[in-house]
Amino acid sequence: MFWNELSKEWKLCFELAWDSYKEGSKPIAALITNEKGEIISTGKCAVHSQLAGECISCNEIAHAEINALLQIDNRVHTYRAPYTLYSTLEPCPLCMSALYMSGIKNLKYAAKDTYGGSENLLGATPYLSRKQIRVEGPVASIEEVSIILNAVFDIEHNPDKLFFVEDMKYQYPEAITIAEELAKTGALRLNKHLPFELAFDLILRTFLVID
Repeated sequence: MFWNELSKEWKLCFELAWDSYKEGSKPIAALITNEKGEIISTGKCAVHSQLAGECISCNEIAHAEINALLQIDNRVHTYRAPYTLYSTLEPCPLCMSALYMSGIKNLKYAAKDTYGGSENLLGATPYLSRKQIRVEGPVASIEEVSIILNAVFDIEHNPDKLFFVEDMKYQYPEAITIAEELAKTGALRLNKHLPFELAFDLILRTFLVID
């Protein structure tokens, strides 16, 4: 899939994830659309850095989905069931639970996270069975891009704690191979000045070479 084939929602999600990577935090981003498809809030992972515009930063719960959800004022958005949360990575237990409690009943995520992803929590308890959450994901062709970004970040910043990278080798072996190559050469780190559209093309070209 080429950049110009992506929806506006996925383009913005990945641009925000790229911003998070450039600012020294994990490249995960989320956004929320209303029943008209209008983007009403966004959020970036800010666990590792102070990121401007995010509700919380430098905290273990400063996840992208949490930052997007915290911008929803229930006095304005009184009925949220038709809203949709987009995320570049399958939400973790924290974010899946927050989504469930938010009243939003639609989730779209780009890549499967076999390490921390928690779609399986839905329906796991009587409470988590009360609402029907419609889930779409992963999204073919862009899921590898999300995995590559996150694996590169982990290799560059947490080389002694590669739990995500090791676990994702089974689900996305080619993506992890590419991430290891990009981290070794510093290709993404050296091209932080580029808009993500060009970084996206760089990742796809690496995919073609290794494939």
